[in-house]
Amino acid sequence: MEKWHIVVDIEKCVGCFNCMLACKDEHVGNKWLPYTDEQQKHENKWINPEKHERGSVPFTEICFVPHMCQHCDEAPCEKKFPDVVTKRPDGIVLLDVKKAKGKKELADACPYGAIVWNEELKTAQKCTLCAHLLDDGWTEPRCVQSCPLRALSIVHCEDTEFEKLADKQNLKPITNGSNQPRVLYKNLYKFNKVFVAGALAFLDGDIEKAAVDARISLSLNGKKLLEQKADFFGEFKFDKLPKNSGTFTVECLMEGYNPIRQEVTVGNECVKMELMTFEGR
Repeated sequence: MEKWHIVVDIEKCVGCFNCMLACKDEHVGNKWLPYTDEQQKHENKWINPEKHERGSVPFTEICFVPHMCQHCDEAPCEKKFPDVVTKRPDGIVLLDVKKAKGKKELADACPYGAIVWNEELKTAQKCTLCAHLLDDGWTEPRCVQSCPLRALSIVHCEDTEFEKLADKQNLKPITNGSNQPRVLYKNLYKFNKVFVAGALAFLDGDIEKAAVDARISLSLNGKKLLEQKADFFGEFKFDKLPKNSGTFTVECLMEGYNPIRQEVTVGNECVKMELMTFEGR
């Protein structure tokens, strides 16, 4: 059977919040029974692009990671509240509107923080993937429809077909995937991995110049993993490194100058190396 899947491309998301506003527009003041009651106007966000920063000046990056219900096949909320949570054959996970009343503890059952408490209606709520629209013939929920850069996309296909797509595009779950979420992320490294960055220079007389095209390599335990050339500013960056992955050796080579070798330890944060200057032989 064909099921619904969401793909989030972190590289494309610029934090415009159109998805969140479209969700509010669709659900605030509207009761889409039996799918869901109306959404609380303030505070509650069924989809929320959260800002994530990596690195430090001058090597800094910002990305936005849309967080939402993952519509898990092995939903923790369903296991804890089987009488309230329903997983449809098409993959969409819904809360029973009547049974969710008064159950504030439902919000704690979701490891993604995607179930929120509507204080005005005294009920637990979450993203429905705009099931009321999809069931009416729409091909996209409001959040996807409103995304100007297509950072959000929806795929309606067999699970086996989506698995091939996920493998081809290197789509990953935002956590370890044990809950079998139907929301997968592209370019997730911008959120869960780190980089080592630095800059190289050399002296031309008394003038310090960028070491353009110097060759830099990254090695671990004597094995060269990555290699690149410095850019126009003499800068380099080795990205997509797992957190706490060990102590690496950075080697920098430039014709006519002594090589530079430094060790860097990669922990939970990105590593900014101090300016390294080549010395003549």
